[in-house]
Amino acid sequence: MIIEEGSHSEEMYVVVDGELVVTKHSGGGKDVELGRIGPGDVVGEIALLDDAPRTATVSAMVDTHAIRVPVSAFEDLLSDSRVVRRMFRTVTSRLRGIEDTLRHEERMAALGKMAAQLMHELNNPAAAVARSTQELARLQVELGQEAGALAAMFGDGIDLPGAEDRPTLSPLERGDAEDAIATWLEDQDIADPWDIAPALVDGGWTRAALEKAVAGVPDETRSHLTRWIGLRAASDQVVDELGIGARRISELVRVVKEYSFLDRAPIQEVDVTSGIRDTLILLKHKLRSVDVRLEFDDELHMVEAPGRDLNQVWTNLIDNAADAMDEGGELLITASNDDDEIVVTVGDNGPGIPADVASRIFDPFFTTKEPGKGTGLGLHTVHTIIARTGGTIEVSSGDSGTTFEVRLPAVV
Repeated sequence: MIIEEGSHSEEMYVVVDGELVVTKHSGGGKDVELGRIGPGDVVGEIALLDDAPRTATVSAMVDTHAIRVPVSAFEDLLSDSRVVRRMFRTVTSRLRGIEDTLRHEERMAALGKMAAQLMHELNNPAAAVARSTQELARLQVELGQEAGALAAMFGDGIDLPGAEDRPTLSPLERGDAEDAIATWLEDQDIADPWDIAPALVDGGWTRAALEKAVAGVPDETRSHLTRWIGLRAASDQVVDELGIGARRISELVRVVKEYSFLDRAPIQEVDVTSGIRDTLILLKHKLRSVDVRLEFDDELHMVEAPGRDLNQVWTNLIDNAADAMDEGGELLITASNDDDEIVVTVGDNGPGIPADVASRIFDPFFTTKEPGKGTGLGLHTVHTIIARTGGTIEVSSGDSGTTFEVRLPAVV
């Protein structure tokens, strides 16, 4: 390795023979190959021109002969206009190639991040559906057994009771109702009374209703009837849980489809608040310790823009805000009309951005994150997307946090 990413610039190299490989840490935690340097090529001149830390690592993969040009000799070379023109073409070509490669890597990293967040969100409802399915199968077996016993005792004329309308209970009232029913079930020698009681309360049953339902029933039949009522209530509860889990999965699939604007025209009229809400759903796992507040104007204007690109803007801004609040905090997102513009702000109450850094955060390849945690293209991509849409983005930061303000032309 002759150049290390992040190190101070003191020289450039001219390859005589052999081959050098240029790599950079990516957001995915791996090294991405940006290109190879062969005989006659130079490397390291960009950082010297900018007097900035190295943006990539350069290593020899085979035996290589290279000429080291220290900064003093490099400055002498710049007095020759032919050298300057040649170097300008080389630098421009290399920057385009590096930016294209890293932009692709950034998109892949963003896609991977979104997929990881989606897996977190899908895991809970999918696991709930699986558990509820197993529980429902068990309940159906026991329901069949109790129904068979009841049919044998009552014959075809059995008239099984139903529950009352489900009441709206406070947590304290619900606890008292469950205790009353579970205690009564214990007195009736019903198996698993504390497991059945919550389902009976959810189903609208009270102790008085249960006593009325089994009044006049022979003692040998009462326990079967009571347990059948409890199992049916539990079965209904599991069916409800299955429905909730299935609806949650369907909702996440819908969010991903709308977030990515599948089967939609490249540019369309976009409701920015829908994109922001979808982004928050996909980043829910990362925001679990953050208090999210939304303040959106009623009848907000639409924006004509590539919806998928705008969602990438919200994802980057919200993701960065979450990173700034490792220990939790408050995320405030607002959206309002301002004449012929839409104004969206994304603010956190993290430690803020140092003043000497704030002016460079939209520069390509600039990042304050440690190597391997970012490519420095996230906010540059945000700036590019917004500018291409005809909008602007500004940042204000201090000890109380950081706020990004995005202005987009509205459809009015």
